[in-house]
Amino acid sequence: MRRSLALGVIWLAAAALAAGVAWAGIGVVGNQVTDDRPAPLSADEVAQAVEADQAASSTTIVPPAGGTTTTAAPPADASATTQTYRMEGGVVTLRFSPSGVAVVAASPNEGFDVDSEPEHANGVKVEFESDAHESRIDAWWDGGPQVERREDGEDVGAGDHRGAGSGGDGGGSGGPGPG
Repeated sequence: MRRSLALGVIWLAAAALAAGVAWAGIGVVGNQVTDDRPAPLSADEVAQAVEADQAASSTTIVPPAGGTTTTAAPPADASATTQTYRMEGGVVTLRFSPSGVAVVAASPNEGFDVDSEPEHANGVKVEFESDAHESRIDAWWDGGPQVERREDGEDVGAGDHRGAGSGGDGGGSGGPGPG
């Protein structure tokens, strides 16, 4: 009887130790993934950061739709351009060049999450998602900046001011898209 009791106590101690080690390991990994995340930038902070970055050698144009387009003066690549798009889900700033498209900044509006992924060889897809709405922009370089924007699965055309922003094609569909 004593032997069974001793084995039971040893087993219980080993199980508690194993559970404690597992709990600590999950805590360390969880903290690395979720803690110390910077707060998302507001639309104004994104616009200020882009303006400050481009201020020394750029021209800013405000199109009638309300977005801003910032075009850098000819430094390394004269055909490169930076464009900012305002959508219902947030604001995204993209850098277009013949070598591809890069996300400069993406700031979700309150209640939205943002996700960006490379698309094909030289494009990018940025999505702003909430429980009730999805804003998506596909951007690529095909002889110039090409953009396809969607709000809840519908193309946003030049005459549709939902999510109006700047774009080389007036903010509408840039063609069939990269895929």
